[in-house]
Amino acid sequence: MGYFFLVVFFIMSLFYLFYDGWLYEWVKFGYQGINQHWDLKVFGDLDYEIINGEYVYYSTHNLQHFLYLCHYSAAFCYFYLITGNEWLRQGAIATMAFPVMSFFGSINPIYVREIFSTDVFRFHSYFLQFVFDLNHISGSIMGFYIFYTSMRDKVKMDFKKMTPFILFTWLIYMMTKVVMTEWPFWMGDSGWGPTGAGGYYDTNQINMFPVHFYGLEYLIVVGLLYFINAGVKFSSARIANPKWQVVVPYAFFVGITIIMVLIGALQLQNIPWQAFPQT
Repeated sequence: MGYFFLVVFFIMSLFYLFYDGWLYEWVKFGYQGINQHWDLKVFGDLDYEIINGEYVYYSTHNLQHFLYLCHYSAAFCYFYLITGNEWLRQGAIATMAFPVMSFFGSINPIYVREIFSTDVFRFHSYFLQFVFDLNHISGSIMGFYIFYTSMRDKVKMDFKKMTPFILFTWLIYMMTKVVMTEWPFWMGDSGWGPTGAGGYYDTNQINMFPVHFYGLEYLIVVGLLYFINAGVKFSSARIANPKWQVVVPYAFFVGITIIMVLIGALQLQNIPWQAFPQT
């Protein structure tokens, strides 16, 4: 299983390297949009200018997909399955929430609230969305298996071993700040301070933090991860059957996602289709 998903994520990485395309452009212009294309340019695709104070993009690229937490939570999983390393097992469990919550948060990547509507798959004729779904579903499957075998084998959740992986996700977040806030997608002073509009950046990434304070806003996510894992550990210890124990974390993930969607806490980056001129 580990080698299988290693290959799956390698193929997805090739896709991200060589496909340039943005969902918001596709919604309006379809596959004929300027940025809906394959090329061998890894760097140097980004081309834009400011017209009357508005950013207009003539070419984009998807390198930012590699600064995506679901890639790294999945890596913890398949490398654990390959190596059997106990630290990686705990890291996989600690970050299981990311692929599950991201799947529900992005199943309709234009309007998050519509995950409860009949239009839930409205945008799934766009193949980049299928790649994201594959990412999330693969991570969820591996996480499910790892958690089940851990409960079956009486392996306890170890917060000492989980902590480096939880904090590593903060490092990835900070990398997005350093690498991407100079890009024009994030208005505001710098995307770092209280007035910055920086966040987590991707076509499909849940990113609109309620506050921005030099990257410390991610402490909200760190605290949420500890809260979720503490709740899972407490609840699982009171269930004898490992088949039922494995339901506990996913019940937490889904429940918290639904609450966050209903209160409007999950929002996606909104890049208007007008930002992409057509010829």
